[in-house]
Amino acid sequence: MTEVTGVEERLGAREERILLDLVATYIRGRGPVSSRALAERSPEGLSSATVRSVLARLEDLGYLHQPHSVSGRIPTDLAYRTFAASILKEETGRPVHPSREEVERLAEDGTLSGVARAISGRLSDSARLLAFAATPPLDEMRLRSCDLVALSPERVLFVLVSQAGQVTERVLRSPRPVGADTLRWCANFLTETFAGCTLPEIRRRLAREVEVERERCGQEIASALEMVAPCFTEAPADRGLYWEGAPWLLESSVLEEGVDAIRILLRTLERKTRLLELLEALHTADRPVRVVLGEDWGDPQVRTLAMVVAPFGGPTSGRGYVGIVGPRPMPYDTAIPAVRNASVLATLAAEALE
Repeated sequence: MTEVTGVEERLGAREERILLDLVATYIRGRGPVSSRALAERSPEGLSSATVRSVLARLEDLGYLHQPHSVSGRIPTDLAYRTFAASILKEETGRPVHPSREEVERLAEDGTLSGVARAISGRLSDSARLLAFAATPPLDEMRLRSCDLVALSPERVLFVLVSQAGQVTERVLRSPRPVGADTLRWCANFLTETFAGCTLPEIRRRLAREVEVERERCGQEIASALEMVAPCFTEAPADRGLYWEGAPWLLESSVLEEGVDAIRILLRTLERKTRLLELLEALHTADRPVRVVLGEDWGDPQVRTLAMVVAPFGGPTSGRGYVGIVGPRPMPYDTAIPAVRNASVLATLAAEALE
C-alpha cells in the first residue's frame, strides 16, 4: 500500500528528480507548480521548455494533474507515493538511538497504555499533526500476574497484568460467597501456572488444570477457577487506541482537504475497529514504516488525507502501532523520520516494562 512498484522502470533519473522537486514545491506552497519555477532551481540548468516536456510525460503517466490549461501541475496519489518512497529509502538504515532518559520518561507510567498515551502526545507535538498509538491486543501479551479481590460476598474483582504492564480488570459474579483464602490461592495458582503464557496458550490448558485441581483440592477451588475462566476464554482481543493533536486538524492546510474527510477520520478513530483492521492489513516485517493515502483507506471520503504509521512493541508485549494523520500534501520528509523515531522509542519503552 505504500511502496511504488515499477517507478525505476517507468521514470528516468531526470524525470524522477523533476517529479520529486515538484512534489516538494507543492507541499511547501500548496499551489500548482510551473515549469519555469522548476527550471529556475534545476541543478542541470534545464530550460522551461525541457521541464515542460518532462511534466507533460509525467502527466501522461498519471503522476501529475493540470487543473487548468494555463496553470502549473499538481501531484496525484502516484506522485505522493513516489515522493514518500524516496523518503523511506533515505530512512532505511538510518540509526535511531533514543537516550536512556527519553526511554525512562516514556515508560515512567509503568504500563503499555501509558507508553501509548505518552508517545502519541510526543509525536503530535513534534509533527504538529494528529498522532495516535494503538496498544497490542491482549491475546498477544504474556501474563505476569493475576489477582482476585472480594468486592462483596458475591462480587469479585479479577485483575490481569501482562509482562508489559498492561492491566485488565473484570468484575465477576459468584453464585456463592468465596473466601479470601480461596481467592488468594487461586490468584497464586494462576500466576505460578501461567506466568509467561499468552491467552491462547492459557485457554488451551485451563480446562485441564481445573479438572486436576478439582481432584486434588476439592470443589470449592475448582468452582473458583471456573468462575475466573471466562476472563481468559472470553477476553477481548481489543486494543487501546490513544490520540493527541486533534486541534491540528483545524489548521487551514488540513481544512483544505475537506471538512467531511476530517469528520469521517474522527469517527473512525472513535470507533477504531476500521482503523485497527487497516493497520493489521498494512503490517509487513520488511517494511515497518508505511504511508497510507488515496484508495488505501478503503473510503473515498478520506482519500484526501494521509497517514504515516509504524509498529512498536517488545518480545512479550505484542505489536502495537504509532502514527500520524494529516493532509495528503504533508511534509513527508519530517513526518516519516518522526514516526520512525517514535516507533523505536516506544519499542524500547515497551521492552523496559518487560
